[in-house]
Amino acid sequence: MAKRLCSVLVSFLLLVSVCAENSKVARVNLASFTWKDTEDNKNCSAEELETSSLSVMHIQGKCSPFRLPKSSWWKAISESIKGDNQRYRAMVKGEWSSGKSMVNPQEDTDLPLASGHAINTGNYIIKLGFGTPVQSFYTVLDTGSYIAWIPCNPCSGCSSEQFEPSKSSTYKYLTCTSQQCQSLGVCENNDKNVNCSRTQGYGDKSEVDELMSSETLTVGSQPVEDFVFRCASAARGLTQSTPSLVGFGKDPLSFVSQTATLYDSTFSYCLPSLSSSAFTGYLTLGKGALSVQGLKFTPLLSNAVNPYFYYVGLNGISVGEELVSIPPGTLSLDESTGRGSIIDSGTVITRLVEPAYNAMRDSFRRQLSNLTMASSTEPFDTCYNKPSSELGFPHITLHFDDGLDLILPVESTLYPADEEGSVLCLAFALPPGGVDDVLSIFGNYQQQNLRIVHHIAGSRLGIASENCDG
Repeated sequence: MAKRLCSVLVSFLLLVSVCAENSKVARVNLASFTWKDTEDNKNCSAEELETSSLSVMHIQGKCSPFRLPKSSWWKAISESIKGDNQRYRAMVKGEWSSGKSMVNPQEDTDLPLASGHAINTGNYIIKLGFGTPVQSFYTVLDTGSYIAWIPCNPCSGCSSEQFEPSKSSTYKYLTCTSQQCQSLGVCENNDKNVNCSRTQGYGDKSEVDELMSSETLTVGSQPVEDFVFRCASAARGLTQSTPSLVGFGKDPLSFVSQTATLYDSTFSYCLPSLSSSAFTGYLTLGKGALSVQGLKFTPLLSNAVNPYFYYVGLNGISVGEELVSIPPGTLSLDESTGRGSIIDSGTVITRLVEPAYNAMRDSFRRQLSNLTMASSTEPFDTCYNKPSSELGFPHITLHFDDGLDLILPVESTLYPADEEGSVLCLAFALPPGGVDDVLSIFGNYQQQNLRIVHHIAGSRLGIASENCDG
């Protein structure tokens, strides 16, 4: 993939003609700002998808089997955004688990990336293999989740793609006496003849009946033996339409922890813009993820309330040339309440706690006071009728600890509120609980065309500009 210190990025046919690094204002060609299904040179043949097994794609992309039927591109993405409220609530009230399984060290691995849509999952999918012989599945890449799960045949209410344990020579179910099961506190006794099973509930009232299992996971061509995951036998609620999921959080049973000796607890992803509907992004596993031009780092922080989230030190926000005034302590880490900022691949729109969001929004409105405001559309409260001529929009800069200043391209700060792009909204929002919510989330809409590096071994997060559209 092309790596550029300063690139001209195109998303939703939005043309930005300046480098974010050199200007606080972007000149935007609004005449071409529409939200239509894009035509590209990618086809969705089985052969192409098979060779893209390590790539990343949006779950609503045209090559995704999980795209909402009879849905326009704009509507499909809008439905994903609607799920953010439920996801936020599920994350702050989630159940976390523990346990660990290790594998032998091997080489770095690159995976292709694409996008996904369930409420409690992420929005980008990769293709992985389970079992011996390998059975391939599209799985959601989710840094806000922890233990992997896949539908296992027979699975009542699950998606049509189901793993067949009976056809794998390496499948094992875990009993109540296993270390992993005991770390979850699932079983009430220590009977080695009782399977480790439970019903997992989510914040949107969805439920999944699961059996803790282990299997050989194939990552590209690399086998990972005795990988612990949840084998789902029934699903109720929104999880019925959910594809398989692999959690990349910091839980001891996450993909990252289980492959720590294999990939050195290091991974990066490059999320394609929503103008790219095929497998054009990439997931890189191992130390090779650190070999990125222009990479800048900020510390990864910990919070005892949510120990498996990727907290970062967001300490300020600028709109254009103005450093907005945020009350002291608003963004500070607080281990008694869980307050702080996390980065998450599964939340779509960045959520900022109320005092920070209000300060940023008010500055944005002041600098665009010459535009006519339009009616708000959930979850956005700052929308404008598209002007008839080209206009300069202020860049939004997120200031992180250790001097990492991320200047977002305008394509990541404006959201077209209809298919024609006649209304443009500030693409940030408040948490669903308003003033009572203390967690800010850096979402994937603002991560488009950025290389995001999670170097857990070094307790740092890296960010660099990159064209992730192939």
